Amino acid sequence: MPRTGTNTGTDTGTGGLNGGIARLTDRAEIIDLIAHYNRSLDERRFDDAWARSVFAEDAVVAFPVGGHAGLPGLADFTARFMGRWERTHHHATDHLVRLDGDRAAVGWNMLATHVHPPRAARGEAGAAGPDLFQLGAVLDGTAVRAPGGWRFERLALRVVWTSGRPAQGVPASPTDTTTDSQPQED
Repeated sequence: MPRTGTNTGTDTGTGGLNGGIARLTDRAEIIDLIAHYNRSLDERRFDDAWARSVFAEDAVVAFPVGGHAGLPGLADFTARFMGRWERTHHHATDHLVRLDGDRAAVGWNMLATHVHPPRAARGEAGAAGPDLFQLGAVLDGTAVRAPGGWRFERLALRVVWTSGRPAQGVPASPTDTTTDSQPQED
């Protein structure tokens, strides 16, 4: 008896079921890529192996703090902008994955908390306690199937809101950001 309700195609045989399973597998692998990327930002281990595990060879990233094109130097670019904070905590939600063969449009919402280094370490006077910068953002991009699994080919961050004091070089409000900027070294 044909299965119903689990297959969006017209083929209700095993070919359609296998295709549905393959799409679900691809979707799960891309969501794992998103989770790996977000967690790696907090773990702060940026090297060439990390970059290859997340990005395609011709990757392009566009963030409010700058952009970068190509895999070479991407780990250093990331380490420089993440090095502005003592610690971070990134949360990803509402994953959108639109598969098209070996490519996928991806998007997700992100809440991120950034802890500044202690004021004393920065040579500043001030109150004790954590000095935070928080933001809500939307990330959009493209993932491609590579020999080692799915990788980001393009990734852009659009800030929706911020709270607290941004680090030097980080825009203070969403109106200061754009995802249409050309990649450049920061």
